[in-house]
Amino acid sequence: MTTSATTLKAPPQPARRWQGVGSFFRRYSYAFSLLLAALFLAINLAIQPNFGLTDQLASFAPLAIAAMASVPSIVSGRGGLDMSISPVMTLCSILFAVWLTPLGLGGVAALPILIVVGAAVGVVNGLLIVLLRLQPIVVTLSMFFVISGVNLKLAPMPVSTGPTWLGNLAGSVGFIPGGLISILIPVAIWVALTRTAYGRTLYAVGGNDTTAFTAGVNVNTIRVSAYALGGAFAAVGGLALTGLVSSAVASTSTSYTLIAIAAVALGGTALGGGRGGLLGALIGAAAIYLLQSLLGVLQVSQIWLQVIYGILLLVAVVFGAVLASAPKEKQ
Repeated sequence: MTTSATTLKAPPQPARRWQGVGSFFRRYSYAFSLLLAALFLAINLAIQPNFGLTDQLASFAPLAIAAMASVPSIVSGRGGLDMSISPVMTLCSILFAVWLTPLGLGGVAALPILIVVGAAVGVVNGLLIVLLRLQPIVVTLSMFFVISGVNLKLAPMPVSTGPTWLGNLAGSVGFIPGGLISILIPVAIWVALTRTAYGRTLYAVGGNDTTAFTAGVNVNTIRVSAYALGGAFAAVGGLALTGLVSSAVASTSTSYTLIAIAAVALGGTALGGGRGGLLGALIGAAAIYLLQSLLGVLQVSQIWLQVIYGILLLVAVVFGAVLASAPKEKQ
C-alpha cells in the first residue's frame, strides 16, 4: 500500500518536462524568436558568402528601431498598439530632407529636433487616449492616416538628401557599423530608463493599472510618456532610414507598421502589457529580417511575405497564450 500511495503521488514525467519547458519560455520570452533568428542566420550565412555585417546592420536598423519604438506603448497596457510609428519615421525623414537641411540644420543638431517632433506626436496620441478614454488602436490608426497624408503633402515625390552625415549610418563610423549605432541609441535610452523608478512604474501600470493607481502612481502621465518615448525612438528610426536610402520617400509611411508589431509579438512581449522589452523586439525583428533576406535569395514572391508575416504573428500569439495558460512548476 505504501508503494502504491507513493506512486500515486509522483507527478507524471511528461507533465514535469512540460512544466520545465513552460517555465523556461515564460522566463525567457524571447527564446523562441532567438532560436528562429539563429536558424535563419545560419542558413543565410551558408547560402550567401557575401552576407556582410555592416551592410546588413544598416538595412536591419529601420525595422529594428520600428519594432523597439512600438514597445513602450504596448508595455504600458490597455492594448497600446501604436499604429503611427511607421508614418512618424517617414515624417522625420521628410522633415530632415525638406526643411532642416535647407535651413542649415541638417547636421547632428537635427537629431534632438526630430526626437522632439516624434515625441510630440506621441504626446498627442497619449493625451487623446487617456483624456478621451479612446481605444489606442483607434487613435493611433487615425494618426497613421493623418501623418501619412502630411507626408504625401510635404514630399509628393522622393527628395534626395545628397551626401550627409547620415550616410555614416549606412556605412561605418570608424570601425563601428553605423547601423549598430542607430540601434544602440534607443537601447541606451531604454536601459537607462528601466533602471530608474520610471521603468518599474511603467511595467506596474501595464501589468495592472488599477493597482498602480491605488499605490499613488499617475497612470495617465506614465501612459502619455510611453507614447512619447515610442515617438522619440521612431524619429531615430527615420534618420536611420534616410541614411540607408539617401532620400525621403512618402511611400515608406506604411512600410513598418504591421511588421514592427509582428516583431514585438514574436519577441515575446505581451500585447496586453506589463511584460517584455526592447531585447525581445530586437530579436523578433532580427528573425523577420533574416527570413526576408532568405526568401529574397530564394526568389520567393513578395506576395507570400505578407502571408508569412501573418503566420509568424499568429504563431507568436498562440505560443504566448499556451505558455500563459500552462501550469506553473511548483517550487
